[in-house]
Amino acid sequence: MDVEVRHARQEDGEDLLELWHGFTAHLSSFDERYAHTESADDRWLSYFENQLLDSKHGTVVVAESGEDVVGVLEARVAGNHPIFRLENHGQVYGHYVAEGYRREGIGTALLEEAADWFEAPPREVDFFRVTVIDGDEESEAAYRAEGYAPVEHVYEKRLD
Repeated sequence: MDVEVRHARQEDGEDLLELWHGFTAHLSSFDERYAHTESADDRWLSYFENQLLDSKHGTVVVAESGEDVVGVLEARVAGNHPIFRLENHGQVYGHYVAEGYRREGIGTALLEEAADWFEAPPREVDFFRVTVIDGDEESEAAYRAEGYAPVEHVYEKRLD
């Protein structure tokens, strides 16, 4: 499969919105609170255009097959922690590959491009993290297969 991995441009917004719908549907299959609100599309597009594009602290990486954007991830620099010895590091959000394009190496290519971006000056981060929603064993297995190791578990208590 011929796929180009590149950094997003403003004209990618609508196509990325469709992928974002796939990502949120995936998340909400594990936790219904991840379903989006009525104003989510406009808010996400505004976030993409005003805070993600041309940001010195973040980028959006896309995978394109022909005319179709089929994969995406957001990479953000998290900075130094004021107390712990966590130096500049990165965080990956919204890593998603459209169904029908999975298991073709696209997700790995997106992560590799993000790693290159994180390592390049002026960012030069030492590591980056990606979060997996509880119960998503398939994603967890995929990250482990790529050499990622779990470092934290987040617990939540509902206050009903």
